[in-house]
Order: sequence, then C-alpha cells, then structure tokens
Amino acid sequence: MSDITVVTTFHQPGLEQYGQRFLDSFAQRVDKRIKLLVYAEGCNPIIDPMCENINVFDAFEALPKLNGFKSRWANTPHANGDISNHPARNGRKDWQKTFKWDAVRFANKTYAVFDACERSKDWCVWMDADSYIHTDWSYEQFKEQLPDSAWLTYVGRGKGSQTWPECGFYGMNLKHPMCKQFLAEFERFYEDANNGIFELVEWHDSFVFGHILNQLKPIDNNVHDYSAEMYLREAKSGGGGHPLINGPLGKWMDHMKGVRKQEGRSRTSDIMVNRNESYWKK
Repeated sequence: MSDITVVTTFHQPGLEQYGQRFLDSFAQRVDKRIKLLVYAEGCNPIIDPMCENINVFDAFEALPKLNGFKSRWANTPHANGDISNHPARNGRKDWQKTFKWDAVRFANKTYAVFDACERSKDWCVWMDADSYIHTDWSYEQFKEQLPDSAWLTYVGRGKGSQTWPECGFYGMNLKHPMCKQFLAEFERFYEDANNGIFELVEWHDSFVFGHILNQLKPIDNNVHDYSAEMYLREAKSGGGGHPLINGPLGKWMDHMKGVRKQEGRSRTSDIMVNRNESYWKK
C-alpha cells in the first residue's frame, strides 16, 4: 500500500474564510489512511484529537527556507507583484494583475510543498485549502487518481492551452527519478530566484510549475493530466477557467478559487460536464 500525504497551508484570514471548513471536510470524508500536513501561518486551526492522520505545523518554525526567501525579497517591489518600474512590464497590458508577479505571496505554498515532500514516502499531494471535500473519498479511490506509471499528476487546461496548469491539486510520485528532478529544479527556481523565477515572464507558483513541467515532459512524458480530454477547443485558455471541478476530482471536491471564496462554493455556470454527485445538484 502506497503512503499518501496531502499538504496545504493558509493564514488567519484564510483559516476563518475557508481553511477550517476544508479541514473539517477532510477529517469527515477522506480515508484516515491518507495523511494531511497543515502549515499554519500564524493561526491555530482546530483539529479533532481523534484525527491522528492530520498534523499541524507552525509554518514560520517549520519552513526556515521560506523565511529566508521572504526576508530576501520583502522590500523588492517586483517580487511582491509591482512591476510598474520593472522590465517585465514591457508589452504587458495586464501588468496591473499583481498576482502574476507576486512571488512572495505564493512562496508559502511552494515551500510547504518542498518541506512536505521531505516528510513523505511515496506520494505527496498538494491541495488548496480553499477546497471542500463534499463526498466520502476512500483510500482506493484516492490512490486511483495517482497512477504509479506517472511521475506527476496535475490539472491542466486541455488541448491547445497556452497558459499555466490549475495548481489547486497535484500529485508527486516521490520515488520516481523524474519527480525528484522536478522538485529539485522547482526549489532551485526559488532559492536562486534571480536565475530562476525572475527570468520568467510571470512568477506566481502555477506559472513556475508549468514552466518546469514543460521543460521535463520532453524527457519523460509519463505525467497524468486530469483534464487532458476535457476541453477540445484550441484556445489560449484551454477552453475553460475551472478545470478541476469538471474533471474526475470533482466527484469528491469543490475548489473555491478566486471570488468563489466569498460565495462558499463554485457556481452552476462553472460546470461544463454532467455531474451526478448530489453536491452539484443542490
């Protein structure tokens, strides 16, 4: 039986808005053989003592490399989303969409992944904390989403997509040499940021993830894209903005990305496939 560890992180506002709800749904509906590592950023989530599969770490104590990254770049505008006076702005009509260049903000996620992988054995799975587990998820069903033939699983945006993956959920096969290479390169891009993330045209975590994935796929294409057959339109966006819930993962989870956090669930208009689960029929 493969060891499966899920990792997530959030701060105090996130805990209050969606994080505690995610933890409660995970504790209630995900098989207890699947572990969850929570990197809490200055907050104290409530965990039932009976849930021995859920462990909470103080992110500031557990992630010294994250502290170092934030310290190095805290006072650098372009590392915090402001490229108004940076060459990255050249030719970009969307330069005011600060999230695309907010490396410091999204570093919490990547450094939590790096640390969790060190603490895991077989599979480490990132899951955004603005998710909600709406249906019981057995170990066997979860493991089926993590085929051993793949060194990485992720939510792409379909055929023809020219944009980054939807990184609300991705799985890393830690025993696979290519996955180890991927993780080493992923971390290098942050630890040597001037020769890594800041050489890209955008530097949020999903763009960095997609860039490295595209570099390694020609070497070993044994990756599993949950939405590979979902969208067939050859559009820049891949034909859809919410691929996670429209793929197989939608059987068990919702993802309140963007403004959906305030709404508490995804919208009816987000659904592009026939979903039979009772949660989606409400």
